[in-house]
Amino acid sequence: MAQKNAQLPYNKFGDKVHRFSDDDVLENAESDVELEDVVAEIEHTYNESKHYETAPCNETAKTEDEAYSALERALDKLEEKPKLCTSCSTQSRVTKVSSLEKGQHISMPGNHFTKYVKAQRKFVKLYDHHAIIKEIKRKNGSSVTMVLIHFTDIEGKIGVYEETKDFDLSETELYIVKYVSRRYKSDEIIARAESVCKLPKSEQTVHKAESESSQQKNNKFKSYNVVLCNCEHFATWCVTGEGESFQVQSIRQKIANSLTVLFGAGSKITKGILRLLFISSDEIASGFSRVLPECVLVGAAAVYLLYCIVITTLHVKDYFKGQMCKSCLKGKLQDLWLTFGAFGLTSVITFLIMHFAMPLLAPGVGIPLMILLILLSVAFQMSVPRLRKAFSSPFATVNRVKVTNLEQICIGDVLSHRYIGFKHIGIVTHLDFKGQKQKGKIRIVHYGLPGLLKKRKIIEDHLTVDTKKSSVYLLDCRTLSTFPADAVVSRARSRVGETKWNMFSNRSDHCSYWAKVQQYDDFDDISYEDNRLASSKTQASLFIEKREIHRMDELRIGDVVKSDVIGTIDDTGILSVIRNLDNRNERKFEIEVITYSFLRNVSGKKYKINLDKDTLYVKKYNPAQCQPMEQRAVNARNMKDKTGSWMTTEGFIEYCIEHKSH
Repeated sequence: MAQKNAQLPYNKFGDKVHRFSDDDVLENAESDVELEDVVAEIEHTYNESKHYETAPCNETAKTEDEAYSALERALDKLEEKPKLCTSCSTQSRVTKVSSLEKGQHISMPGNHFTKYVKAQRKFVKLYDHHAIIKEIKRKNGSSVTMVLIHFTDIEGKIGVYEETKDFDLSETELYIVKYVSRRYKSDEIIARAESVCKLPKSEQTVHKAESESSQQKNNKFKSYNVVLCNCEHFATWCVTGEGESFQVQSIRQKIANSLTVLFGAGSKITKGILRLLFISSDEIASGFSRVLPECVLVGAAAVYLLYCIVITTLHVKDYFKGQMCKSCLKGKLQDLWLTFGAFGLTSVITFLIMHFAMPLLAPGVGIPLMILLILLSVAFQMSVPRLRKAFSSPFATVNRVKVTNLEQICIGDVLSHRYIGFKHIGIVTHLDFKGQKQKGKIRIVHYGLPGLLKKRKIIEDHLTVDTKKSSVYLLDCRTLSTFPADAVVSRARSRVGETKWNMFSNRSDHCSYWAKVQQYDDFDDISYEDNRLASSKTQASLFIEKREIHRMDELRIGDVVKSDVIGTIDDTGILSVIRNLDNRNERKFEIEVITYSFLRNVSGKKYKINLDKDTLYVKKYNPAQCQPMEQRAVNARNMKDKTGSWMTTEGFIEYCIEHKSH
């Protein structure tokens, strides 16, 4: 093995090997460098030990007190459990059948309470149905035939059955549920699904022995229950060993929020209604009408507090059982208690305003103001989880490792440290240790402040690390799909000079995540032989997502691009030409975009883009419903300098990209 020193240029995360200090591997013990590397490789190969030792949290109490709330500090003291968390998962839209594999957990829109809005080309769903793929029998173009194991209704009885189904991505939406870590391999997942799978009644007599054997299998999912034992419980149990239904959790939280809103800020409405009902000289009725809303508010707060305590207890229990990681526990508890705090704050403020200010206002002003206050309080409470998520780091699901030895740090690593008193993240691009293990300098790329009154800018900055005084952490990204270290450095440095900092979407951690993690599959080159007109059976949303572009190589001829450089109202069009203006990087280039104006004229114009200051997005559509990229551009060019009949720009875009003959 190569000797470890400060001059070694890159840590190859593609091979999932990382360098550990003696303190990380075994406290108060001596270990040579080669043995540490061997241990790291064995841990990755067999996945039987923890990736990293959790960072201690007893660092600089004063700084922690200033930076975090009491909840944050308490959660940081928890020891990280093995990451087998069902919450660490995302749903990814299936855009090509080649991405489907046996043993995967997939979801699709439910059979009920769904609607395809043809005018918007969008499928609206109330809930998802979940299944495990046992076998893929056929793949052809955008269609696929799969054997699924899932909760379904066969012969009038709902149970876990094996079923062969055909899907066409041009007509149906499918999603792959991707987990940060899975407890079981694909074959094991299928075996678990089969262990609870039943035979239909019509086959039980034919396969009597198999039917009797089936009855002796795991009866965990013997009967269906929409709240306690549904299709999502089954699928997550197969993959992670624990049955969870995030749809049920979401509905439960929404019900709790709705009830607290109703009895919190709305308690004054109750008082107003009671006054209308008890208009009389009866003092008892009058007193009852005055005290009841206050009782309702206090009662609702007490019930909500009890609910938060119970849910907190359940989440902490799941955490200590190893069923939830620390980052997910932190997010769930923050959502829970921040929403409770928002409920209390908005309810009290609204109540005081209504009780003391409203009587002084005329009815024509007071009643509309009261309604407005209640709506604002409801909106604030409902937005708390979304705001918390917007402020969360994209690295929230990865573990942090306290740096106790500078040799832990490698080029291309993601480093977390304190910057102007706050948590800050950057990409390591150069090491300057000179043989020291406790104190040295490194260079990182991050969104910094070049001066007190200057605009935030991505810079390559020097950072002095003293492991005895500073609190520096490495982010363990091995559970993510990452670029090689040299590519990470190149990508990070390519954005030096950018001045587009945004609190919610383009902070230093977002920049580091883009440089480090491979986020997207390249599905734009997909072309199907049967580029036919979408059938009347289509129930799939055409639009998928909008992405921000950071380099020219992320663009393709035929892309649907959007930018304020193109226009204020008519800001979207079909990309027809790309020309690089700076051979040193791919941040400055010229594009020709074919757009459809408000006056219904199709025109092609050239625009110079500088991604250091200009924002450019690409809108992604379902390739199973679209022409290949080059054909989209041809369709747009054929309309150039003509007058169209579409009412909106989106109509023109759909005309160019869909399966139509021009």
